[in-house]
Amino acid sequence: MEVPLGLVPFAGQSRTEHAGVLVGGAVACLVGYVGAAVLLFGLGALDHGEPAGPRRVASAFASLACWGFYAAAFVRGKGGPVTDALAYPIATVTLVPFAFRWSVFGPAWDAVRDRIGFLVFQPGLFLDAAALTVPGVAFGAGLLALWASVLGEEAVGEWQREHLPEEFRRAFAEE
Repeated sequence: MEVPLGLVPFAGQSRTEHAGVLVGGAVACLVGYVGAAVLLFGLGALDHGEPAGPRRVASAFASLACWGFYAAAFVRGKGGPVTDALAYPIATVTLVPFAFRWSVFGPAWDAVRDRIGFLVFQPGLFLDAAALTVPGVAFGAGLLALWASVLGEEAVGEWQREHLPEEFRRAFAEE
């Protein structure tokens, strides 16, 4: 069974290097999340019963750290071209803060039940999602745009030939 073209890894990396990108992204996200919470509010602000504002601020820092790490991995040709830009950071910022809070403060089954109520509009859920994605997407896209502009068109083409698998490059990068 073949991997879909959007999920192919960069050329010339081992499975260990690819796994290292995932672990590094999770660590960056955790450091951004917990570090921001501890520095700005104290670790207790992440507890389930506390107000959502400090968690959202910590989530924004987690998002910045996570997408920043994956942008750096992209530049170095580690991970995957599409997975570093979207799939891995979204999965990481979704799972890492959740797993941290549940491992430190215990499960919050009542919060899960509240969020499953899809029939009721919950603006807080959209605010949480925005705090986890918008800062990081903007930061990661900015970093990659800055990198590409500094490199120049010819060097970007060389980078693509070196790091992108042939099939992926033909399908997505070549004009």
